Amino acid sequence: MVNFIRSFALLATLASATTGLSTFQPQARGCAATPLDKKQIAVFGAGGMLGASVFGFVQRASNIYGTGMGGASSPRSICATAMASDYLNRKLSAAFKLAYAGENMVRLTNMQDVDAIAARLSGMNAAVIGTVYQLETLPVTGNTYEKGPNDKTYEFYLDKRTMARTDVLPEDEDTHLALFQKTITACKASGVEHVVVVETPQTVNPKPFAEILDKGGVPFTYIHASGKYESCKSYTFEMGVQDDLKIESFTLSENYISAGEYNPGDWMESLADSRSVSSEDDTVFREDIAALAVQSLLSLNWKKSRCLEVSSIGKLSDGSGDDVKRPWRNVKTDRDWCVKSNVLAQKLLAVE
Repeated sequence: MVNFIRSFALLATLASATTGLSTFQPQARGCAATPLDKKQIAVFGAGGMLGASVFGFVQRASNIYGTGMGGASSPRSICATAMASDYLNRKLSAAFKLAYAGENMVRLTNMQDVDAIAARLSGMNAAVIGTVYQLETLPVTGNTYEKGPNDKTYEFYLDKRTMARTDVLPEDEDTHLALFQKTITACKASGVEHVVVVETPQTVNPKPFAEILDKGGVPFTYIHASGKYESCKSYTFEMGVQDDLKIESFTLSENYISAGEYNPGDWMESLADSRSVSSEDDTVFREDIAALAVQSLLSLNWKKSRCLEVSSIGKLSDGSGDDVKRPWRNVKTDRDWCVKSNVLAQKLLAVE
């Protein structure tokens, strides 16, 4: 039997789903615990639908006091080509009130080179990454890291991009694991303090990713959602958290890797055993997963590693999703990085 401490916490559904000021972080143990110490966040695959939502939420949080996020070049988009930057800004313009990621927030990176990734992560304190990205073959942007005029590379999207080609199948484990390995190695080399890992729906076998995380030596928060991802067609951050999420968690004990009978990645077996079987009708909004990834950085201790198992148990209100009813007057959101994010903050109180 694996000899390490696992603490499970089943978080109860909040009875109230009213909007509160997201600058208030109840009993925060993450970066919101020290709001004057601004932490800088990197987002990998920000040209994808989930990645762009994470970037947008971090960008808003970085401009609000009390979150502990900020910095001249935070958030930072880590992508492979300028096309991803264009896709990111389209999403920001539509969903985050004409927000924009300038050149100082984007780093075009040769994802096949660990040293290049580490250099682009210089000054970053945390990173949000995925397991299996959607990979699309695109020309290398000129005057970046190309070796010739016809060089091509894989652009990677967290978790996918509408209308993009999938040039590497999710079953091509070697390609996806190599990209993940290089990312974790670069995070360790550049001094990243914590990584949030989102297990994307196209992940076929998560166990090897867990092994890489254990060997990488960077504390992590691993998020898995039961069910398919869906998006609101007209989503804006003002719609906020849509689903009433059930969050089950376990936190890995300190020095769990050195336990006598423990093998790298063993915690994934515990996570897999505790997962409920999802039906084809089970869905979760990817914007909610993005908000949870950001809230975990605000609320949870960066020095510990943990897993969050997420599922939807219904809508927070009758006006969730594409059925949302627009208010007859403008609602002030200047102090919210994500409306109703306080619901997530309350749910994470029981997580170590």
